[in-house]
Amino acid sequence: MTRKTLAALAAAMAFALPASTALASINGMDVVVDGRTGLATRSLTVSVADLNLASPHGARLADSRITRAAKQVCGWMNGSILPATPEYRACFGDALDGARTDLNALIQGQRAS
Repeated sequence: MTRKTLAALAAAMAFALPASTALASINGMDVVVDGRTGLATRSLTVSVADLNLASPHGARLADSRITRAAKQVCGWMNGSILPATPEYRACFGDALDGARTDLNALIQGQRAS
């Protein structure tokens, strides 16, 4: 392949990735988990499109995904023996509360359908 071909391929892939991400969030089955520590805010998008949120099992799986994402955006280190700091607990609680509010709206929407 020539350099022009490689450059064109790289550009096409760069444009395709954001488009595929946007398509995944268009379905309305994503929950954004925001964690604020100090002045920094980190966010993760958790897809629950593959789950039946009307069932108790699907709702529990979605909550588990959100809990893991909240830990990640707030800086929890798996295997850490250090106790959770007050800042981490505040970040985790706020992240979980906001995401669960969004998740509950999705659950109610699926149950109403």
